[in-house]
Amino acid sequence: MHKTKVPFFHIVKRGEMPWYFGWCVRAISIVLALVCCGLITTLVTSENPVQIFATIIDGSLGSSRKFMVFLQNAAMLLCVALALTPAFKMRFWNIGGEGQALAGALASAACMILMKNQPNVLVIPCMVVTSLLAGALWGAIPAFFKAKFGTNETLFTLMMNYVAIQLVAYFSVVWENPKGSGNIGVINPLSKIGWFPEILGSKYALNIIIVVLVTIGMYIYLNYTKHGYEISVVGESERTARYIGIKVENVIIR
Repeated sequence: MHKTKVPFFHIVKRGEMPWYFGWCVRAISIVLALVCCGLITTLVTSENPVQIFATIIDGSLGSSRKFMVFLQNAAMLLCVALALTPAFKMRFWNIGGEGQALAGALASAACMILMKNQPNVLVIPCMVVTSLLAGALWGAIPAFFKAKFGTNETLFTLMMNYVAIQLVAYFSVVWENPKGSGNIGVINPLSKIGWFPEILGSKYALNIIIVVLVTIGMYIYLNYTKHGYEISVVGESERTARYIGIKVENVIIR
């Protein structure tokens, strides 16, 4: 008699749960992660993990300047994550965030260097537009091939990261400052052309505010717009999306 093999572990996606239960799971996960990191740190370095965590906290939050730098770095990472959110909601594994960010940053740097004699009222809008276009183009290339030819978006976006890295390396030599250094350095440190203005007494505040607004905008886009609905349907089932008239290829590229 044939016996059906039963797996030792059986993982099933959990359905809806109360919001407080979800936050409890997150909190327990963070605590367990810290405990594991502490154990590994003790085994490898013989250092007191509590002191190491205290040093990390002091280095990030020990002063108002450190705290603002911490918020800015967190905001930049969050901004990249937001850019990838629609793709992941469609269950497409776009791991090209680094390449798209580098393409946008390279466009911004080009504006700052080539327009260094222009006023900020012209340079900053040009930086915004060109960096958005560059990042979007970098993402649209693998999206087009995924939509039209069914290519593997994970490998394609990964390879695009390396192309972007080499482009940045090339232009770092073209625009190197000082000559022979192999890097661009701080762009326009004296004139501050292309630099965001200081607000609320901090040069980092505007970056943080922009990312907060983008976060709110992305939430509204995904949950309360037609485009967001189409993304959700494509993520659940491309066949269903086509059946109800959604142009899946256009959604992927968009």
